Amino acid sequence: MRLVSHPEAEQELEAAAVWYEERQPGLDDDFPEEFERTLRRIEAEPERWRLFHGGNRKLNFRRFPYAIVYSLEADTIRVKAVMHLHRRPFYWSHRRPSP
Repeated sequence: MRLVSHPEAEQELEAAAVWYEERQPGLDDDFPEEFERTLRRIEAEPERWRLFHGGNRKLNFRRFPYAIVYSLEADTIRVKAVMHLHRRPFYWSHRRPSP
C-alpha cells in the first residue's frame, strides 16, 4: 500500500522528537524509531487496528503516549496525525487529505 502523511502529522512528529530531546538527550532518536515501528505494524495489517472517530483508525505507540491516526482508501494509508494521547483528542479531524 502507498503511504501518504499529512504535512501537519509530519510537523507533529518533528515537534515531539524535539520536545523529548530537550528533556532527555537521546530520546529524539528513540521517538522517531518508535514511530517507524508503529507505522510498520500498520503497514503489515492496516485493517487490524481499532476504528476511531469517523472511520479513521489509530494505533498507540508502545513506549510513548502517542498514537498514529490514519485512514484507508483503496491502496493508500493516509496518516492524519501523530496524536498525543493526553491532549485534545480530535483536533486533527478537520484535516483534508493530502494528495
